[in-house]
Amino acid sequence: MNANADIKHWLFLRGLSREQAHWGEFIKRCESELGWYCHAIDLPGFGSEHLRRSPLTISEIRRDIQQRLPAELANNNSTFGIVALSLGGMVALDWLTTSPNNIAKVIFISTSSADCGFFKRLKPSALPATLYALFALSPRKQERAILNMVSNNKSSHAALLEQWCQIRARHPASIRNVIRQLIAASRFYSPSKEGLANSHGHFISSRADRMVSYQCSEYLAEKYHWPLWLHNTAGHDLPIDDADYLLASFKQIAN
Repeated sequence: MNANADIKHWLFLRGLSREQAHWGEFIKRCESELGWYCHAIDLPGFGSEHLRRSPLTISEIRRDIQQRLPAELANNNSTFGIVALSLGGMVALDWLTTSPNNIAKVIFISTSSADCGFFKRLKPSALPATLYALFALSPRKQERAILNMVSNNKSSHAALLEQWCQIRARHPASIRNVIRQLIAASRFYSPSKEGLANSHGHFISSRADRMVSYQCSEYLAEKYHWPLWLHNTAGHDLPIDDADYLLASFKQIAN
């Protein structure tokens, strides 16, 4: 497969406890500014799938998504790219070990794996906020804690909090499913470099991520000999904090 061929179709995967609505306007911008055909699928247990139980392994999450692919991507003769954020990146890494010929390229944003080290995957300073986000008494307080943890762009928080509370009201996320996702993530080790030898990926992270250390992306990029892009000020959720930077990066990566 020619990794530099023009990739028209892209699948977008979100991370822990999030759904496709949390991309906001970012996917629309990828379509209008990059000319991509974009598809977003919710992980089992969240978003459109919020009434279902979240699996306890990344492989099971990946299999579930593969069974729900839109027709344009499910065709065995078609290839597509993946944009995967955080836990979504773990799903994409697992995917590359099973169906590498269908995936032309993966862009990993703020992703990690168990072999990166626990206190790099979840910084000690983020532990109190993580626990508060899980067990706060109201969804609004939970969403505020998540937003403060994943985004460094405080100027956008007021509007985003309202949007996220509306998303949560439409598709309530259960604590049980969040914990099940956490268990799946904690069990996931990155595949061997030999297993991904014919795959193509790019890592993007931020030095200022206060939740997951950029050293996780650095470790994975070195392991697979894939390029790494580092932002200096954004938080864990780069699409929120600097969409312009990501779009410029995507344009270079895709071409």
